[in-house]
Amino acid sequence: MATALWESRVHRSVVVGQMAALIIGVVSDLVATDGGPPSYGAMAIACLIVVASTILPEEWYGERFGTEAITLIAALVMLVVLTLTGGASSPYLLLSMGPPIFATVHGGLRSGSTTGLLSAGLLALVTLARGGELIDGAPAMALYFVFVLLVGVIRKLLEDINRQAAKLAVEKESATRRLERLEQIHGALERLSEDAVSGRLNAVEVGADTLDAILERFPGSAGSLAVNGDDGAVVLAARGIPDENGAVHTLPLSAGGSDVGALKLTAPAPLSDSELTDVETILRPVSLAFANLRLLQDIVGAAVSEERTRLAREMHDEIGPSLASLGLALDMAAMQADRPGLAADLQVLRSNVTKLVDDMRESVADLRTAPGPTLTARVLQATSKLQGGPPIVVDLDERRPPRAALIGDLTSIITEAARNSHRHSSASKVVISGQIDRSFGACSVVDDGVGFDPAHEPEDRYGLVGMRERASKVGASIKIESKPGVGAAVTVEWGAR
Repeated sequence: MATALWESRVHRSVVVGQMAALIIGVVSDLVATDGGPPSYGAMAIACLIVVASTILPEEWYGERFGTEAITLIAALVMLVVLTLTGGASSPYLLLSMGPPIFATVHGGLRSGSTTGLLSAGLLALVTLARGGELIDGAPAMALYFVFVLLVGVIRKLLEDINRQAAKLAVEKESATRRLERLEQIHGALERLSEDAVSGRLNAVEVGADTLDAILERFPGSAGSLAVNGDDGAVVLAARGIPDENGAVHTLPLSAGGSDVGALKLTAPAPLSDSELTDVETILRPVSLAFANLRLLQDIVGAAVSEERTRLAREMHDEIGPSLASLGLALDMAAMQADRPGLAADLQVLRSNVTKLVDDMRESVADLRTAPGPTLTARVLQATSKLQGGPPIVVDLDERRPPRAALIGDLTSIITEAARNSHRHSSASKVVISGQIDRSFGACSVVDDGVGFDPAHEPEDRYGLVGMRERASKVGASIKIESKPGVGAAVTVEWGAR
């Protein structure tokens, strides 16, 4: 059994003390007796004891009965040294304190007291055998117990210090984890504050930022964040490709005693209770934000709807006719213009007015259309109806949903591409990924199936034709990349940053 650091240090200190006691004993013996066979024999045995205590592995003391066996042997050997050099008056008396001290260091006060009592008893026998009185050896015998008591107190203090240090280390680690959680909460609140200041405080932004923060903490994970709507759960954000053999954790988003949504997290390995607590800590302020947003939407929903309708009506009734009149005036001016250059400039101006009218009509349509589910939620809902394999993974980074005038056709395009891959590709997986931010975005549907030659589309299938028609309708573009045997990728792009 490995020894504690403090125990190892005290052991080495005792070894150094034994070396000093050996030197004192040898010098004192040579001065007092001028040498001789008993002195040299005692000197050799004392040196052997010190060398043995120096090279003996400390782990041996930790074995079962290791301390008792080692110190007992050392005490018996020291009995021989004391017998050869004068018993209670031996110059090696200080060295004989080593076994009780080692027993106290490694075995505690009880083991040290037992070894000290044994050493004192052996010293008493040597004193009596040499014709002396017990009173002559009493000071030396008492010295054993003084050293044992002193080392025992030191050991107790060091044990208390070591336990306190271990407790402080645990508390420090716990405090560090709490600090990390507070930093995560602070970061989430900062992001919410920034969104509020910039006017981007909406459920999609909050959900996307939260999911990004969680997946950044657990690399290789995938997840989706949904809130409870009037018609069921609405997915706000989905990130990553879930591992089929991963550990799935579902954590509710709760505020005020009611669930406002849920996080579905797929990690490469099961998360510990501490890690799940960290995730719940991140979700706590977000849950409150979702609850507040929902309450705010309920309070101002009617007012916002009425204001949208009013703006749409004014744009249609007042701005629209004014622009139409301006376009007519430009047409008449162009017909009456004498200079070709002026007529060309007027035609350019007329084209700009026409585009402005089209943009205004789209804005009116957006205002008159009530906000609905996000593109991610629509795609998830549509693809969930496809039965059987291969699995379809939605990994869309949707900062803000597309405009109402675009979202319906974009959903149809992406869903049709996913449906084609699901039915005809014989793939192991279909992945829908991309980035979306209001008026621009790019989404790809990628599979690892059999592929096809885009230059020779099947005549009896009209899915690709319908996708192109819808893309043309909303001003989007479609790119198809595929080769037989290597899968296919369909990408739809719209708008510009």
